[in-house]
Formats: sequence, structure tokens, C-alpha cells
Amino acid sequence: MARSMNKNNAKPHPLPDDLSNQVIDLYHVYGMKLQNKVVALKGISFDIKKGEILGIIGPSGSGKSTLLLSLGGMLKPTAGKIIYPDGTDITKLPEEQMHSFRRNNIGYVFQEHNLIYHLTAEKNIEMPMKLNSTPLSERRERSTELMKKLEIYHRKTHTPNRLSGGELQRVSIARALANEPQLILADEPTGNLDAEKSSQILELFKNLSDEMGTSYLICSHDPIVAEYSDRSLEINDGIIIGEHGLGINLMDLDSSRLLVMDNQNRITLPENAVEEVSGAFLYTWKVKEKGIFLQPLGSETSVDTQKIKFCPNCNLEISPKTYSCPRCGAKLSRIVH
Repeated sequence: MARSMNKNNAKPHPLPDDLSNQVIDLYHVYGMKLQNKVVALKGISFDIKKGEILGIIGPSGSGKSTLLLSLGGMLKPTAGKIIYPDGTDITKLPEEQMHSFRRNNIGYVFQEHNLIYHLTAEKNIEMPMKLNSTPLSERRERSTELMKKLEIYHRKTHTPNRLSGGELQRVSIARALANEPQLILADEPTGNLDAEKSSQILELFKNLSDEMGTSYLICSHDPIVAEYSDRSLEINDGIIIGEHGLGINLMDLDSSRLLVMDNQNRITLPENAVEEVSGAFLYTWKVKEKGIFLQPLGSETSVDTQKIKFCPNCNLEISPKTYSCPRCGAKLSRIVH
């Protein structure tokens, strides 16, 4: 009798050639008990294109760091998929396999550099290759190539305490590129740099992306990062609420925001738009020739309404002009007259 094929052993389907990564319905919940739960990511979906510099922007506590840690395999999401070019979904990898996959496919650039301070710049760059058991001759050749490309070869014998902020960041970038990863994750890479050095680092990212085809995902509050990103995704309260192209003004996101429809057919209306219609939660809709027309129910008559004060799911007190619970993620769609 023939054995049925185990679905878990089926080969993954590679992504389309133009994609570096795909994130599908990603959720992450911190805390076990209902009263302590915080839903940091609420069904996020997006693609990263090959050779693209993608910015992630949003206020503190919006979910940026959780998203970055999840994509890097350092935090296992509660649900969802994170797919790499060969079709590997890293959310399904056991811990041991995740370590190996991470070393070979993902590079990191941190705000604090995270260099080993008793090692020279050259030895720091070689470390990821050493962990991969790359032969010494290949390590030296690769580190030399990267140091010359990043214009720090003359500093190869210097330890981090003898390097400037910009040089430390270049060593960090070279280390991230050492194993030729498909994706570089950068968390506030210009956070400790002045405007001139920030521009130099971001220009370097752009050149390396064009030359090597590596994709970059950059989380940052720095307005200059948006100028160098091919696209920027705006995250708020654990949801991607908008996409922006080049020329984004972080002080006026409403001017360039394109609303995003996710895999669950959700569109998040900007809070300023909801405020202008008095926080209405019920809408009529019609399909028009050029799109979908939404109209707040009862908008033609003045009705005094008030949003609920406590989350019906976890009983957290809700501050004004907040339309989803910051603790459990529940949509606060009820109104009382």
C-alpha cells in the first residue's frame, strides 16, 4: 500500500524573481494573560522587492522593532508567514535551523553597532564568516573587498575605540554584508550620526543596493532616511496604514499617504479623516466607476455620539481619539448616544 506524502515535507515554492521577501498576515502578541496581553503586530502583510530600500516609519510603540526582530528570525511571531526567496518560511524553522539560516541570509546594522571591542575592524568583519566555518583565505579576501568598497581598509587594524562614529557604522555594514545576505535589516542606522555622516551612510546603502542587489529594510525616525528609501511603509498600532514614495515629509504624512489594502481586505482610515467625520464607525458604500465611495452613516444629520471609554474585550481605559485598543488590539467600533 502506497504511503501518502507528508505535506510537511513538500518543497516550498520560491518567490517570484523580483521579490526578496514576503510577509503574510503577521501577528505578534506579548503576554499570556488577557489583562497583560499587548498585540504588537495585527496581521501585517507586505512584499520587499529585490534590491529595494524599504523604510518602516511610525511612532514609538507602533510595532517597528517587533517587525524587525520577526523578519530577522530573532523573535517568533504568534501567527503569519515570513517567506524568503527560496520559499523558506522562517516562522516554521526550528531554532537550530534558524541560526544557520540567519547567518547565511540576513545581515544586521544596529544603532549601537554591537561590535566586539577587543577585535580589530578586520576581525569584526570576519566574525560572521568564521561562524560559518569559511576558510581563512576566503575570509581575508572578502573582508578586504568590503573594507575597500566601504573606504575603511586603512583602518583595518584599529579596534572600535579608535574609530569615529561613521567608521564604526561602516564596519558594522561590512560585517552585515560579509556572508552575502539577501536582506539587510537596519535599526536606526543613523541614530548616533550627524546629518553629513547620515547622508554618507544612506548614500552607501543606495550604492550597495544598486551594485550588489541586496535588499534593505530600515526602521528609523530620521527624516533623511525617507529621502533615500524607494518606498516607506507607515505603521501605527501594529497595522500598516499607508505607503509613501520618494519625497516623503515625515511632518506631513497625510500629504503623500497611499492607503494600503491588506490580505484580509482591510483599509485603515487615517485618524485625522475619522476625526473629521466625528469618529463615525458605520459607513455606507457604493462601487463607482473610479473606485469605492464611502459615506459615514448619518453624516447628513448632527448626532451627538461618544466613543466607548473602556475596551469591551480587556476593560482597558481608552484615551480620546483612539480607535483600537493598545493592549489587546480590539477595534473600538461601538458608539453610545
